[in-house]
Formats: sequence, structure tokens, C-alpha cells
Amino acid sequence: MSKELIMTVDDEPVAAARPRVTRWGTYTPPKYKAFKSKVELQYRMQHHNKQIFERGLPLVAHYHFYRSIQKGLSKKEHDRRARHEVRPTVKPDLDNYIKAIQDGLQACWFDDGQVTDYHVSKDYDEHPRVEVKICEANKDEKHI
Repeated sequence: MSKELIMTVDDEPVAAARPRVTRWGTYTPPKYKAFKSKVELQYRMQHHNKQIFERGLPLVAHYHFYRSIQKGLSKKEHDRRARHEVRPTVKPDLDNYIKAIQDGLQACWFDDGQVTDYHVSKDYDEHPRVEVKICEANKDEKHI
């Protein structure tokens, strides 16, 4: 029986941020730290702090990031984004979003290097969130 992780993080997606260096030391930006902690806490509560995927098991990760629709748009443009007719082509990049989620999901696998395939997208939505599905890689899947 294959195992899988399905969860929704009901919050504005936050991209991974590099640690900042100042005269007084190094720190992680608070917004990123809070998002990562929220993902980790939700995983631990939902799965009782258990590691789902064993070491060496190849995984497929499906991530869908829904960003807030910006304020100050015309009603027509707001509606187009709410219907997913307009996709976000601005920063942050998908790879930074992925890193933030995977940092928060450290407890679900031995190493995030186990992920061999990604299916990732970002959209605008009135309800910002991240939908996550991680499952075992299918050995019969064809690759391009």
C-alpha cells in the first residue's frame, strides 16, 4: 500500500528567504520563519509527529500555490484573476515557494532529496493557500 501526504496550508504562501547578515549577527526573516513553523506545526498535528516516507523511497510532490489578489485592481481585472484567467508572472519564483514548504515538511521524510518529480503551479485566488500532495513515485510512469 502506498503512502501519501495531502494537506492544505490556509495562509498566504511565503517564499524561502536567505538568512540576513547584520553587524549584530545573522537572522532569518520573521515572515518566512513564521510560515515555515506553521507548516511544520500543521504537519505534526495532522500526522502525530510521524515520518511518513522511509529513507530512499522516491517521491512525487504536487504543490499548488494560491496567492492573494492584489488590491487596487479594477473589478474586471479582479474577477479575471479570481477565475484563474490571469496567472502570476511576478516574484517570488516557484522554486522559493517549494523550498519554504519543504523546509516546513522536514519531519515527513528522511530527506527532501527523495523527491524525484515535481508538479507545481501558482495562481491568484481570494482564499490564499498552499495545496500539497506528496506520494510515492510510480515505477511505471513514463518520462519525457
